[in-house]
Amino acid sequence: MIKYILAFVILLAVILIAITVGANNDQVITFNYIIAQNQVQLSTLVAVLFGLGLILGWLITGFFYLKLKLKNLALSRKVKRQTVLINELSAAKNKAV
Repeated sequence: MIKYILAFVILLAVILIAITVGANNDQVITFNYIIAQNQVQLSTLVAVLFGLGLILGWLITGFFYLKLKLKNLALSRKVKRQTVLINELSAAKNKAV
């Protein structure tokens, strides 16, 4: 529950910062693409690039988090199999002695 509240507060802070930065920049600038150019307000450009960076960062973080979760699940299964094998070998050794 605390994790969701913290995530909401961080998201709210990011949105407020983006609005604050964007509200003060109403100049029209020329934005050059690789093959074209466009005239946009600086506040719009800042908001779009900020949003794209935020989404890209979350995607990269999510990818690595998912990768670690899958590795953790695989290692947990391996530990369980090895524990069962150790218990079987211990039981066989106790019967033999």
